[in-house]
Amino acid sequence: MEAANTAGTKLWLGLYYNGENWYTPPNAEQLDTLTSRNLKVLEEIHSLYGSESVIEGVYIPQEIARYYWDGLRNDATPEMLTEHFLKLVTEAAQAKGWKVMAAPFYNQNLETPEKLQSFFEKLFAAGFKPDIIAMQDGIGANDAGKLHAEIATVGNYERAVAQACKKYGIEFWVDMELFRTDDSHALADSARISAQLDTAYAAGAAKVIAYDLAVLGNAGLDSLEKWNLSSESNASSIIKRRNAKTSPRPSDRKQAPLKYYKPDGARAQPGQRVKKFFLF
Repeated sequence: MEAANTAGTKLWLGLYYNGENWYTPPNAEQLDTLTSRNLKVLEEIHSLYGSESVIEGVYIPQEIARYYWDGLRNDATPEMLTEHFLKLVTEAAQAKGWKVMAAPFYNQNLETPEKLQSFFEKLFAAGFKPDIIAMQDGIGANDAGKLHAEIATVGNYERAVAQACKKYGIEFWVDMELFRTDDSHALADSARISAQLDTAYAAGAAKVIAYDLAVLGNAGLDSLEKWNLSSESNASSIIKRRNAKTSPRPSDRKQAPLKYYKPDGARAQPGQRVKKFFLF
């Protein structure tokens, strides 16, 4: 927090995550338990850090996907998900003065942009009103070789979610995947990532965040710093933000060796996998 305050950066704190994916949608009782645990975590972190101005808000870690809540089971509906989990957690955090962000994902093989937009409109209409929806673009994900998303079509899905967010006054971001679609977890080439960035802004994203699953010391953050990423639609604002800051550009930092740390604060060695986030 001290480092973030010095750098002028805001922090988002993750809420409770039990390590389970929603391939089988939880029932109402399971969602109630999940809500209870999230609220306990919220109370704890607010008691510790509620007075810290560097904290922007909290992040709901469960990855919301339409196809788990649209017909897999009679009770697995957007309304049930909202009433037993999303609305309660969101309103509790906002009541403490913190913003709420969620980063849902999608799969173009299982839905159309219209179905995706309708799903989010149902969530919002039922009372789920987060401050930010940061949609995962899915460009790095695949199922047995079938891509979740492609550069040529991802913008259609991003615009659909952006329209749903605009209708209900929710800020729309894109959560961009930096890794390749194979199993290497290596960083994708800069041309693909620049195209993702342009597509996100063209679709209406107010901001773009991104994450990487690369192996440190092999194709990790050190590789990213060698790139000259640019966005046609946002290049001027990126340059203005960089010039307004006193911190050196990545190219100016080459004389200082990079150090990596795991979420628990321990030093990460080359070859260890960590999840890294970037803000464009």
